[in-house]
Amino acid sequence: MLAAPKPAQANPYDRCTASLIDAGIGLEVATASCAEALHPERVSSCVVDIVAKTAVDPSQALGACSRDRRPDDLATCVNTIYSTLADTSAADALNNCRRSILPVRYSDCVIGVAGAAEISPSESMAICTVAGYRPENVAPTFIYSR
Repeated sequence: MLAAPKPAQANPYDRCTASLIDAGIGLEVATASCAEALHPERVSSCVVDIVAKTAVDPSQALGACSRDRRPDDLATCVNTIYSTLADTSAADALNNCRRSILPVRYSDCVIGVAGAAEISPSESMAICTVAGYRPENVAPTFIYSR
């Protein structure tokens, strides 16, 4: 049996697994999730940040963080919406941020629209999701259809 690595020798997969277990993820799920991740520390950081600042279940956070291209931005999106807007469902924030291509921009939209229009967080999330993103800086021969 191999001895456990010293803290200075720990690799990203070791830190990922330990962080996920500490966050409440089961041993088998934590090891499999870290093993599958291209950037395991980003995934574990995302989960830990979301679980620490919201009421999201760790397994839901792991599911979203492990499938997102920008897990750090996902955590920022969820935590910003949840902490800024009163009466926000953390699960709704996670689900909507997960579906966004640009999560930080999405959270800016949600907070800005909700504050300016004085509407509920769920309405604001729906509006910003439907708004989508228009292509920018495309080839000059591109004709945007309406």
